Amino acid sequence: MKMDEKKDKNRNGIRKFQIRRSLMQEELTAEVFILPAGVEVNLYGGSLPHIGAVSIVDPDGNLTTTQFPTHKDGVVSAKWARAIADTAGVPVTVVAGIHYDNLMKEEIAAVVELTDEMLKEVLEQI
Repeated sequence: MKMDEKKDKNRNGIRKFQIRRSLMQEELTAEVFILPAGVEVNLYGGSLPHIGAVSIVDPDGNLTTTQFPTHKDGVVSAKWARAIADTAGVPVTVVAGIHYDNLMKEEIAAVVELTDEMLKEVLEQI
């Protein structure tokens, strides 16, 4: 479900936009900052938005992901960082933290599907 989409550009050439969606009565948010020489993304939501993983694609195209113990957010942050870097051709950082309590397998699939849809929208705007 599409909830909100905001766009803004300041005089320093930094463009930012936000994509927000609702899933299982909780909000998922992607805040995207397109800098003159890179892209920064904060992806968070669910019942406990947090920092679970950080993925970086450096100027040489190398992907590095740091994930906190017991978290699984690195799967999403790495996918987003690689896709954005491949599309934009610049360094990328993605911080991800999505949490829902006691998800069943099909609910996890719904979260992944929604984040994939959100990523597609981000790629279309870069």
